[in-house]
Amino acid sequence: MVEVVRASADLREVVSEYIPLKKSGLRFRALCPFHTEKTPSFYVDADKQLFYCFGCGAGGDVFKFLMLYEKLEFPEALRLLAARGGIEVPTAGAPANSDRQKVLGVNRKAHAFFREQLKGPAGAAARAYLETRGLTAGTIERFAIGYALDGWTGMKSHLVRAIGGSARDAEALAVLAGLLARKEETGRTYDRFRDRVIFPINDLAGDVVGFGGRILGEGEPKYLNSPETPAFSKGENLYGLPFAREAIRSEGYAVLVEGYMDVIALHQAGVSQAVGALGTGFTAGHVRLLKRYTDRVVVNFDPDAAGRAAARRSLDVLLENGFEVQVVALPAGQDPDLFVRTEGIEAYRERLRAAPPYIEYLTREVASRVDLGTSKGKVEALNEVLPFLARIDNPVRRAGHVEMLASVFRIEDRLVLQALGEAVRVAGLGVVGFWVVARR
Repeated sequence: MVEVVRASADLREVVSEYIPLKKSGLRFRALCPFHTEKTPSFYVDADKQLFYCFGCGAGGDVFKFLMLYEKLEFPEALRLLAARGGIEVPTAGAPANSDRQKVLGVNRKAHAFFREQLKGPAGAAARAYLETRGLTAGTIERFAIGYALDGWTGMKSHLVRAIGGSARDAEALAVLAGLLARKEETGRTYDRFRDRVIFPINDLAGDVVGFGGRILGEGEPKYLNSPETPAFSKGENLYGLPFAREAIRSEGYAVLVEGYMDVIALHQAGVSQAVGALGTGFTAGHVRLLKRYTDRVVVNFDPDAAGRAAARRSLDVLLENGFEVQVVALPAGQDPDLFVRTEGIEAYRERLRAAPPYIEYLTREVASRVDLGTSKGKVEALNEVLPFLARIDNPVRRAGHVEMLASVFRIEDRLVLQALGEAVRVAGLGVVGFWVVARR
């Protein structure tokens, strides 16, 4: 199977999708994408289907190029190239009939059905909703948005026919994929997604691993994700990352937002480095994904209390893993989608450029609601900020925030530094054990 996929992919064509190649004798050359150089030393041999850089020594076949450029493991590079050539391959290390492969197959059938419904008569209200949110036809097509019928058995009936075999086995497979749910009392199955705009969730190889749905009418929850399945885990996927990874690499940072519509609206407006965390806190799995492309993240969650709480949950793991974290604070009642539509993309870009480091943002936010006129208030404020400051793994970067924090809280620098040292040493920092002295 590997050789079939390799034979279907022309190295020169694949490389040309990432960097411009120029003919040079019997080969093609370019500036190497794997190190900084002014004179091209990166060559592609179209006959041998190999590349080599005489500057840094990187070289190999089409799989190696994708693994280096996209920061992929071999199984992911294999699936990406297979999808490009229209070849179906099982996940590496898993047989073709594994639960993951079964779920991916069902997801493909379900996704095609969702897309058909959006384009048909039943999808009129969903199309109108997307239009009110300012999405163009091109954006809807690019993100492959669909619609789940307003009923209990539309998807169920479709999948029973599409999967084939016995209805019982087809339903069991659709339940495994999280597309159908089962009533505990009766054991009967029904459509999990009903009357919802559907956002497919893709992994880095382009497979649809799950779905998110936004309800059109009244009801809760407003957003509903696929449950955990053999193909999908919220903690291992970032919405929009397959579309964003190139921009993240070129811009040098990712923009982390909350919702599907926030990601899509920012991409449509040209902020293509936006990704979403699928309604869960940031996890080690998310870190592994982003670390492939950047170590800098600008967090832009909703400015309400829930958004601030989500931001804080995400920051622990980011700071502990060496990420440089900044925060965009939007006016009350505005999320990224609404802000871009009302204020314009340039106003949003200016917010990105001016985004302060998280510790500075948190320090000033705490100062705005704590009474810093008393020693008790100063201790309370410092206790709230120090746990996050202590999680920054670089001691120079930690110390760089001390003067700012001392100035805002009106505490002597030496006492802040002393408390910070204690916070770094003591796991699970509780009350800071020192007496603050006001700055004069």
